[in-house]
Amino acid sequence: MTWVVDDEEHVTELKLPANVVHAGPGQSLASMMETGELQAAFDGNAGIGRAGPPIAGWTGSRDNASRYQELFQQAEQLEAEWFGRTGIYPIHGTIVVKEDVLAKQPWVARSLFEAFEHAKNQWLASLDEGDTTADGRKYHRLRMVVGPDPLPNGLNANMPSIKACRSMPSRKV
Repeated sequence: MTWVVDDEEHVTELKLPANVVHAGPGQSLASMMETGELQAAFDGNAGIGRAGPPIAGWTGSRDNASRYQELFQQAEQLEAEWFGRTGIYPIHGTIVVKEDVLAKQPWVARSLFEAFEHAKNQWLASLDEGDTTADGRKYHRLRMVVGPDPLPNGLNANMPSIKACRSMPSRKV
């Protein structure tokens, strides 16, 4: 499988795997879907729902994405069934701190964790208060499947996903 991205990397030192390529000059994921160069894509802010690199305040348009057929019909139901069987819901993101930073300033890891927990707790409170945005509705539905914290932080909460990744055979693409 080849992954195609159409924005700049947020970490300048990142070296993309061999199976990740950039869209050509003047191309977007939306235009590549239009011409048939891509057979599948994610939608929303991070996918075919937008064109061009992210900028401050940037949000995607659902106009492009709504023209394409879903790869999995009843995706939310399939996700709920998978979580019920495995306890696995994909990790949303990770934060990495270089070992040399931690060696010099060991408090950094705990401070980052606490800052993200604090911000997430404010967000969860907005969900509890009835956030009716599209994201709010999405996470209300997700909470019905995974429980009150749809984006848990920490190793213990994410261990089923971590163990599943560790047990996958590695292969060159």
